[in-house]
Amino acid sequence: MYIMGKFNVDNLPRTSETQAKEGIAVAKEDLQLGDLVFFNTISNKISHAGIYLGDDQFAHSSSSKGVRISKLSESYYKDRYVTARRVVDEKSYLKMIE
Repeated sequence: MYIMGKFNVDNLPRTSETQAKEGIAVAKEDLQLGDLVFFNTISNKISHAGIYLGDDQFAHSSSSKGVRISKLSESYYKDRYVTARRVVDEKSYLKMIE
């Protein structure tokens, strides 16, 4: 929520399950910096989210390990990947990559 606020995305729902319904759906092969990526880590629903950093990497937080950078291709996340959403507008995205 803190990072998204830096890009003027201040109306994002609190839970990853509801966040996964916001913005525009993005195919995994079309991910851009700042896209939100979602995973099924508990039961059959979306329960974890991260921010795509490029080069197969995403930042995310865990209650036991704090903020981490992981790869989408790691078997744990690859097997649990559900979807991605673009919530950062193009103007903010362009500022991000400058």
